[in-house]
Amino acid sequence: MTIGLRGARLLREPLVHFIALGALVFALFGNATSADERRIVIDAARIERIAGQYAQNFRRAPSAVELDALIRDDVKEEVYYREALRLGLDRDDEVVRRRMRVKMEAFGDTAAEIAPPDDATLQRWLDAHPARFAGEASYAFDQRYLGTDGAAPQAGLDLLRAGKGFAGAAIPLPASFEAIGAGEAAVLFGDDFPAVLDRLPLGVWSGPVGSGLGQHLVRVRKRQPADPPGLAQIRQRVDNDWRAAMAQARGERAYRALLQRYDVVIEKPE
Repeated sequence: MTIGLRGARLLREPLVHFIALGALVFALFGNATSADERRIVIDAARIERIAGQYAQNFRRAPSAVELDALIRDDVKEEVYYREALRLGLDRDDEVVRRRMRVKMEAFGDTAAEIAPPDDATLQRWLDAHPARFAGEASYAFDQRYLGTDGAAPQAGLDLLRAGKGFAGAAIPLPASFEAIGAGEAAVLFGDDFPAVLDRLPLGVWSGPVGSGLGQHLVRVRKRQPADPPGLAQIRQRVDNDWRAAMAQARGERAYRALLQRYDVVIEKPE
């Protein structure tokens, strides 16, 4: 094999291409960093973190040999990280952008700095947002099942309104319910059924009323609205909700302060 042929084959080797690319990158960027930027210090605190992470994962401390390998790997990661940043590999990367946003939001999270609220503050929060902490409405009602097609509803309705008997179609549910909660009613009759019970007149047979089972004639005898519980009963829930709202508000204010540093131009496509 001639030298020329061996040289041509060598030029086609991927390793040669990689080395050549590395040399080109070094030629272009090798002198762009300062001495401080090229200095990597793995101090005692960092080594303790490396060893601690290993112990957390494997339930034991690393051996001396394992720790040396971990340190070498940490150096390799730092080298690649710095070179990737220097080459701009972090730019236009959606994953990197999202992670940096999450880190910035976590960095600006001031939830831990919020002073504990007193009972007066929490009571005002509870009064301002009763729907967030409302209990469950309950109902007392009678029902007669008409089947899936709701056949002849008016005849049954007339009998019931006249105080006469009407058994309706067979169904494996009670004909009467006493103090059933909205959640249980939703499980038995479908998610929309409690809202229907809220709209029906009291003490009057109405229908046909649809449910997840079919059609019914329904008489609501009693409707107990959801009473908001007292602060003492749900203090932790109110406290958590208040803290989350305060942290969100502070985070939004911090973002607005950062946003004022930028001139944002949005060019929408035609």
